[in-house]
Amino acid sequence: MTPTLFPSVFTIEIGGIPTVTFEAKSLREASEICDAPWLREDFASAHSNGAPLWDGKAQLRARMGYEGEIATFGDASKDAQPSDGMLLVYLIELDDNDSAEGSEPSLFTQQG
Repeated sequence: MTPTLFPSVFTIEIGGIPTVTFEAKSLREASEICDAPWLREDFASAHSNGAPLWDGKAQLRARMGYEGEIATFGDASKDAQPSDGMLLVYLIELDDNDSAEGSEPSLFTQQG
């Protein structure tokens, strides 16, 4: 019998900077999300302080979320609208014209 895995909160770092938190069932699943074309496109097109979040070269690395990041995700997820997509909570402030609405923490739901 395979045990049921409950989602945990993970963080993706861009070039060593904690950038976004989300839920996944395992570190393997979280790491696979780093390679998702939609996420890479979002990171390349989103900006913080006028600079792109990702230059296409910096390492994207998933890891278990730290206590403060988990709390931030929990607080933000309470305010999120119900959705079938993946909830991404940005840990950095995005510029106002980006898809996560420029608030800190920023919410963005990716439809899967």
